[in-house]
Amino acid sequence: MRFVPTKTAEQQSSLMLHRARHLFIRQQTAMINSIRAYLAEFGIVAPVGRRGVEQLLEVVADKAEDRVPEVARMCLAALAGQLRALKAQILEFDRRIIAWHRSNTMRAAVPCARSAARTARV
Repeated sequence: MRFVPTKTAEQQSSLMLHRARHLFIRQQTAMINSIRAYLAEFGIVAPVGRRGVEQLLEVVADKAEDRVPEVARMCLAALAGQLRALKAQILEFDRRIIAWHRSNTMRAAVPCARSAARTARV
């Protein structure tokens, strides 16, 4: 049997960061699909992709749009708020992941640079 060394707390924290981001992305996809499905019931559709979802949310935000009943508009506005919060959270996690990778790259690069300098002197 081959044993694997236990991960450090920092390594486990990094894995948690990636997994939590992945969870937020799955929730974001589910939220987008829900918004699309609810609006499709009223005959309102948009192209696939970010711009399509933004177009749908513009329809929801437009009070003059009479194709969406007020109760449905309230529900969709709540979903839109959740979607914006998820997007902000994903962006924050992206920033943290990039910062973590940069800090670990720098730590790993310093010993390599030192050993390379020692080798060059010999």
